[in-house]
Amino acid sequence: MKNIVAICLLLLIAACAPTPEQEQTENTPTTTKAPSLQEVWASDTLLRTPEAVLYDKERDVLYVANVNEAPWEKDNNGFISKMDTKGNIIDLHWVDGFHGPKGMGIVGASLFVADIDEVVEIDINQGIILNRYSVADTPTLNDITVFNDKVYISGSDSNKVFELKDGKVDLILEGDFGRPNGLFAEADRLLMITSTSSELKAFDLAAKTSTILVDSLGHGDGIVPVGNGDYLASSWRGELFYITAEWKRTQLLDTRESAINAADIDYIIAKNLLLVPTFFDNRVVAYQLKK
Repeated sequence: MKNIVAICLLLLIAACAPTPEQEQTENTPTTTKAPSLQEVWASDTLLRTPEAVLYDKERDVLYVANVNEAPWEKDNNGFISKMDTKGNIIDLHWVDGFHGPKGMGIVGASLFVADIDEVVEIDINQGIILNRYSVADTPTLNDITVFNDKVYISGSDSNKVFELKDGKVDLILEGDFGRPNGLFAEADRLLMITSTSSELKAFDLAAKTSTILVDSLGHGDGIVPVGNGDYLASSWRGELFYITAEWKRTQLLDTRESAINAADIDYIIAKNLLLVPTFFDNRVVAYQLKK
């Protein structure tokens, strides 16, 4: 009888013990697969030093700012192109009359463009320049972001951030930021990516305080949201990064050895389409984000 009980206990223990497969599953830490990029299309090389690309959701078109060689010279050869979301150039010289156009933002039927020392307002429906808002001294205006009809503009070499509201440009931030470039405005903060300190910073505009969120972002250029709390960032020399809501950075692409730049990007959330202006490479390249 004792032998029978012992055998039953051994069988019960064996039945309850985890299998090798179960032990491996339970003891193996779960890992999240890093996102990747898959190229979808590349535009024609008719573009001339494209620095920024912006998606117009209302009209389902892209605007491309062409600095046309020298980005900081007042040479009056810059222009804005219009493209569709499949990479076709609809109108190469949609609007002329710029020097070195860069970041762009939309408010209603107006497209605002940063152009060295002025913010240029375009009537989108007519494709004509409506206004030019000059900024004193040497602001080196670079990127634009829009929130609640407020237009925020970065001044790279001047280490300043400006706000255009009701037809007036005001200085709202100034400091040793490490050359501010890309901006993205949210309800409670202004995100800034820098090109010499290689950082992503968050600014509380009311308190005038900042926090460094991510470092080692190369020659930081563009910053855009993915739509799930994460972000995509570009480094002008040719890197693309994925940044999680926990501020972890992953390099997605590196084209530096090929001398293909990655300037001021945009991301169409509804189409899962990352748009990358390649500057001296004279194209816009589109990628799908694989998560």
